[in-house]
Amino acid sequence: MKALTFKIQFYLITTIAIIMAQPITGQESNTIYYMKGVPQSYIVNPATQPRCNGFLGLPSSSPLQFHLENSGFSFGDVIYPMGDSLITFLHRNGDKDKFLNTLSPMNYTNAFLSTNLFSLGYRSGDYYYTFDFSEKVYTNVSYTDDLISFVLKGNRRGDRFDFSGTGVNLLSYFEYATGVSKVVNQRLTFGSRLKVLFGHANISMKSKDVTLLTEEDWTMKSNMTVSLNIPGLLIPIDENGEFVIDSVHFDESFDPVDAVQSTFGNPGLGLDLGIHYLLSDGVTFSASLIDLAFIRWNANPYNIKQNASFVYQGIEIDPNDTVDQAEKFLDSLSSVFSFTADANTYYAMLPLKLYAGFNYAPVKQISIGVLSKTEYFNRKFREQLTLSANFFPFNWLAATLSYSIMNNTYNNLGCGLAAKLGPFSFYFLTDNMPMHYIIDQKNNYWIPDEARTLNFRLGFNLVFGCNKEKKVFKDLPLVY
Repeated sequence: MKALTFKIQFYLITTIAIIMAQPITGQESNTIYYMKGVPQSYIVNPATQPRCNGFLGLPSSSPLQFHLENSGFSFGDVIYPMGDSLITFLHRNGDKDKFLNTLSPMNYTNAFLSTNLFSLGYRSGDYYYTFDFSEKVYTNVSYTDDLISFVLKGNRRGDRFDFSGTGVNLLSYFEYATGVSKVVNQRLTFGSRLKVLFGHANISMKSKDVTLLTEEDWTMKSNMTVSLNIPGLLIPIDENGEFVIDSVHFDESFDPVDAVQSTFGNPGLGLDLGIHYLLSDGVTFSASLIDLAFIRWNANPYNIKQNASFVYQGIEIDPNDTVDQAEKFLDSLSSVFSFTADANTYYAMLPLKLYAGFNYAPVKQISIGVLSKTEYFNRKFREQLTLSANFFPFNWLAATLSYSIMNNTYNNLGCGLAAKLGPFSFYFLTDNMPMHYIIDQKNNYWIPDEARTLNFRLGFNLVFGCNKEKKVFKDLPLVY
């Protein structure tokens, strides 16, 4: 019976999170928003005009960005020292309850990878034009504390587990963006960026009602939808709209040409809007709406649905046929929790971001900024707040220190540095500098145990006309 109970739990978990095994690979940096000397700061506010009259981003590093964040726990909650070794909370001497106490009712892990293949910008009078070709991958994994508790500790009679909201969302796409910013007058600057998108791959999972009640009779419910578009993936669907998970496979004849055709078969559009407004001498209000965008997935779409419930009342065991009875029960469970599918086109939205903040520059070389960021994705809101001190001591050097409240933590210190050496411009920045580490004495590993966010952005550009600014740009809050 113990083995049978394990099989039931395994099958239920698989049903609840059927695609949770997909690998994790958008989150733009907050520190870049007020940082001078970074040409690509218009990415988070298209009204921002770079300081130099022109720039050319070097391929694959203009910019390159990686971002990984987790809301539920830090590294130190998963792995921590014991003696001269490191153990995980799953170790026999680990503390599972302590780990579970770090989780919220709903938790998420986000990962974002972006690289520019080409970036170009130039000023013409009061206008500034930008062009970008980018590759972006964004993944969001959401899960409830009930799911982790069920996996780690199993169940007792009377337990109720709510797995609703658990899911995976993956967006991989190519983006072409063209933007323009205009100085309307000495107080107002407005900008916009139009984006043309082409999707590589997508997974959109929505689990509306997935619960388990373990009374004398187990009651299991599962209502979920998974939309996916994976190049080369084949899901044989019968005339009743059903399929068997074991029949899912990849097309062995799928080649790079097919991959390109598949990408152009998933078009999308996006729009960014931004504004800078000088309220008084040295005080600027700014706001932007980023990634008001969608992709139409129709190259290889599948929509998988499951809406079922099951009441487990036990199994009458025949001592002479235990294995057969167990197999019959699992077959019955598999039949009840079957999936249906279709190959209809669907739409997927990108994570929508709203920035708003104030910047105060008491002198030309120093400014202080406060920035609010709200992200909306998959019917969920996330809020972040960043304070920054920005320094511009020389025309060739800029530096930033930032502090952010994000991912339910208050220990996120960031920094940024931008330097111009002749026609070459370089910058590096991060929203979180790990300040505390644990060390594996045996292997000399350094692990940032308190960090829930790890990110960086770097870029190399060729810049032109950086020492000739029109008088209309004398108010530095409008120029970055």
